[in-house]
Amino acid sequence: MEIKVSVIMPSLNVKDYIEEAVRSVLCQNLREIEVICIDAGSDDGTWEILASLAKMDGRVILRHSDVKSYGYQVNMGIDMAKGEYLAILETDDYIAPEMYGQLYKAAVMQGCDYVKGDYLAYWTQDSGERFFINRKTFFEDSLYNEVIEPKRKSDVAAGDWYLWPGIYRRGFLLENKIRLSETPGAAFQDIGFLFQTTVCAKRALYLKEPYYRYCLDREGASSNSGKGLKYSFQEFRRLCEMSGVRGGYGYWERQALYCRMSQSFVCCYAEMEEGRCGITDRERTEYYAWFQEELSNAMKNGIINSENIRPEIWNKLNLLLESEERYMEKAGGHASDIRKKIGAPGEFPVIIWGCGYYGYGAYKWLKKQGYGIRAFMDNNKELWGKTVNGIVVEPPDSIVTLDEGAKYLVANERYAEEIRGQLQGMGVPDNDICIYV
Repeated sequence: MEIKVSVIMPSLNVKDYIEEAVRSVLCQNLREIEVICIDAGSDDGTWEILASLAKMDGRVILRHSDVKSYGYQVNMGIDMAKGEYLAILETDDYIAPEMYGQLYKAAVMQGCDYVKGDYLAYWTQDSGERFFINRKTFFEDSLYNEVIEPKRKSDVAAGDWYLWPGIYRRGFLLENKIRLSETPGAAFQDIGFLFQTTVCAKRALYLKEPYYRYCLDREGASSNSGKGLKYSFQEFRRLCEMSGVRGGYGYWERQALYCRMSQSFVCCYAEMEEGRCGITDRERTEYYAWFQEELSNAMKNGIINSENIRPEIWNKLNLLLESEERYMEKAGGHASDIRKKIGAPGEFPVIIWGCGYYGYGAYKWLKKQGYGIRAFMDNNKELWGKTVNGIVVEPPDSIVTLDEGAKYLVANERYAEEIRGQLQGMGVPDNDICIYV
């Protein structure tokens, strides 16, 4: 059988997720696939589940990695792969049955170096039911369904942050010597891979269909570790060092690198704002100083500016580069201002406007501090009437029937001010409106 897509699955102690992940690949409409499972010494039953699946279906290839490193495991898979295209599937996620068939069809028809879809992020409610959030790669629809050279589009650096919703032509990866870094652990090692595919690809295609299902709430996930600044530092320093080895990056490569670095830097501090910090003060000081120098120089040289970085990132970036201390003080002040507006837990009904990624964050933040939530609210009609941990998602016009004196927490990054205006137009006083992000 000629392999069309090789699916690489690096695992370590994911017994509660691994069977669903592998079966979602084996059930693909595209049958000409191989499933390369690279396990780094699981001791929780993951290996035994994989061995059982390999006996059941000959397309499953099981290997052991002596190194506990996500990057090392994926690179092992790249070396073993025989497919025309490669995919990487996180072993706590799963995919829709049509994913690889649709991506492969588009890739071959358009002659693409890579093709990606959007994805649905999900978290599991107390009832056991999954709540799905549609995550778009781009705000602008014009970048979808059109073959592009990605390094010339700053929105790619801002929006394309994951390697797993897509497939990559194996010849393209080998020709450009694209690999993942192999630092110990499973931590942000896709940053380098994504940058390299972005700047090396001549033909890339993004589809709007969300084929991938991304788990938000696994306890052991590196994204929940509080060490994001450390991992980002390791990856971006490596990319800067690679520039010297390759004779320096051109303008478009530098723009892609520093646009991506800017967003990662700001997002790492957003993680710390939420109280997740798994590094020492000495480490934080070292990493901050490196990012401050690199990004300040990029600003001075015109590589990054308000034209190629989204406003919500640009404003935070400028404050952060000016002073880490002032940034954290302002972040702490923002959280304090929210608490003052919404009152003590139980004092006023609280309504979260937004059921997306930031709505999920706002929900966790409020619950952690003991707040009850009266309702969710969203402009998306498809969400109306659904429940989130027993809390109903209401349409905006239900404001008149909800508790008088409710406080509204707007959890939307890009349209927060528009939503504030919408609430004011419906008679909600500004003092009852808080912006979460």
